[in-house]
Amino acid sequence: MALSDFLFGKKEQMQQVPTMDPQQQALLSQLLGGIGGATGAGLSNLQALLSGDQGAFEAFEAPIKTQFSEEIIPQLAERFSGAGAQRSSVFQQQLGSAGANLSQQLAALRGQLQQSAMSQLTGLLGTGLGARTQENILRPGTQGLLGGLAGGIGSGIGSGFGMAGGIGLSKLFGL
Repeated sequence: MALSDFLFGKKEQMQQVPTMDPQQQALLSQLLGGIGGATGAGLSNLQALLSGDQGAFEAFEAPIKTQFSEEIIPQLAERFSGAGAQRSSVFQQQLGSAGANLSQQLAALRGQLQQSAMSQLTGLLGTGLGARTQENILRPGTQGLLGGLAGGIGSGIGSGFGMAGGIGLSKLFGL
């Protein structure tokens, strides 16, 4: 506290203080700005999914398609082993049905991925937009030594006059 503040007091003042430490502020800036790093890549992936970018879905679908061709088709073919059984119409129907089922499941997964991406993006934006980075604090004023003395002296003088006036009035009216 400065000497002048001690003697004369200090006015109340409004002050803005940060509500986040520097690391939190930097992370929030990255989220909102989509700047580089893992956050930027994550936002790019979400944007790709939401825009229907074929490449984003192909990266997700590749392991599922590989599993289908390396496990499901051979298992199906094994059921129809024997002379000419794999050329039968029943085998072709089963294979076509499995392929159609895979396509339906992949389409449903695409929809779920887009819905999940929208939820994640909404959550990120909600976090960023709802964040308060500054808070206003009212710092109360102080009276100071001289202000306190002046107030005390003034109060004492006022009381003295009040008492003297009261005594004078009571003598005047004979009370």
